[in-house]
Amino acid sequence: MKRPLLILFFASLAILFIWLWSNRDSLSSAREARKVAKTIVPLQEGLNREGKATDNEIASIDESRIQPLVPLENDESFLQAISMDVNKDGITDQICAVKSISEQHLLIVAGLQNPLTGEYTRLQAIRTGVSQGRTLLMYAADVIGDRSQCLVFSGMTSDNTQLLSVFLPKTDKDGRVHLQVIADLRSDGSILVKEVQRTDAYNLGVTSGESFPIAVYSSDPDSPESLAQIERIYRWDRNLQRYEKASEAKIPGKRLERRLVDQLQSGNIESFEQYLNGLWYMTSSIAGKGPRYVFFDSPMKEIVFHNEITEEIFTREAATPRRLGAYLTTRNRSISSIRRMIDIELTGIDEIKIKILEDVKLKIGVASDWDGIYRKMSGMSSGTRESPDEMITKLGSLLSGRDAGWKGDDGTQYQFTQGIYTKTDSIGKEMGSYALLTVKGLPVLQMRPDDRNKTARFYRVETEVDNAKQKVILTEVSVSIDGTKLAGIAPIILRP
Repeated sequence: MKRPLLILFFASLAILFIWLWSNRDSLSSAREARKVAKTIVPLQEGLNREGKATDNEIASIDESRIQPLVPLENDESFLQAISMDVNKDGITDQICAVKSISEQHLLIVAGLQNPLTGEYTRLQAIRTGVSQGRTLLMYAADVIGDRSQCLVFSGMTSDNTQLLSVFLPKTDKDGRVHLQVIADLRSDGSILVKEVQRTDAYNLGVTSGESFPIAVYSSDPDSPESLAQIERIYRWDRNLQRYEKASEAKIPGKRLERRLVDQLQSGNIESFEQYLNGLWYMTSSIAGKGPRYVFFDSPMKEIVFHNEITEEIFTREAATPRRLGAYLTTRNRSISSIRRMIDIELTGIDEIKIKILEDVKLKIGVASDWDGIYRKMSGMSSGTRESPDEMITKLGSLLSGRDAGWKGDDGTQYQFTQGIYTKTDSIGKEMGSYALLTVKGLPVLQMRPDDRNKTARFYRVETEVDNAKQKVILTEVSVSIDGTKLAGIAPIILRP
């Protein structure tokens, strides 16, 4: 008699569960709250008097970004979101970064997913110190080594200070879930979460792993005219359940001319971009990967990453000045969903340190192939009386000074206007951008086609006077740390 009753009981329970699952939308009281919000990047202070966006804060909607599932308030604009298991129930939850109209700083809004209905229950919003939405970067990682996914949240404050916060999900005795702040660090320099190698036992899930230290680099107030820094290392304290300062050390730096210090500390990002403009090369090549070059085209607001095989072009979306440095937010020109945060720090008169943060929300701490020390590819040959800047200015005026353009010996027409070139021949028309730079004291013209299937070309530039008329000779070369090398192709002779 008992067995038929047990069978009937479990059958009824299964039918009830199926009915609840199939009618979860109609039973949910938060159905209207699940409407997907529009993705808007707030302009903040980047509006001019006419209400239009300035160059540094142009809003763009990226539909490839993850959409919010957490219910948002009417005055909240969605920025970014990541998925992680907040309450450790095996179900993926979501954490959103939003901007409220009534709040200067960005907010963190977490939502817990109901395993039965799929609805998201919103937790209390957390106010952060980040105010510049374009500089926001957040991801989830096990930074303390016990397999707890922490939220790492970084960006720039209103006074152009770097901020990094780490949040650890916690569950109270009464079952309430909240995000506990275990690190909240600020600096006028860079802040890095340093990944350490963990044991095989950790990777196999047998033991806990070593926590990741956080390095904070700040300027030395006792040496305002030098690049000296103070390095502070913060480590995870399991007893206090937060990151505590473990060590502090001074890192001596090179002294700079007062004029250069005043120029770069003016707070004007254009001054630093003018300094960056041109070609830079990595001083030490990565084993097996060849030389690395970064070209800053400040007038076109583009950064080109170039090696012997590939070329990546990123468009600058926002730039934040810092003490003797800058924090650039860029987006790949070909794939708009790829962003790069470029942390640039001056390490010498003609030397910079570049740190790339890839916004891909995958594994953190892995150094980019583009991280390293770079020097500017410029200089003067012993027989050159003109400075590189004077030489480039004169050549730029010569190339763009002819409204009718230039004509090659093979009949090809060339037009150079405000950083844009047009090449017209029997095959058709090619357009792109061009830039003039010096390599080991020699003027070089870079022509970069708009066609993504074509790579940039470099030409050594020479001028001659023929029959009282100026002509320009372009000889194709390859550029390396040692200078230029002829490509073995016949030169292009341009005549008025």
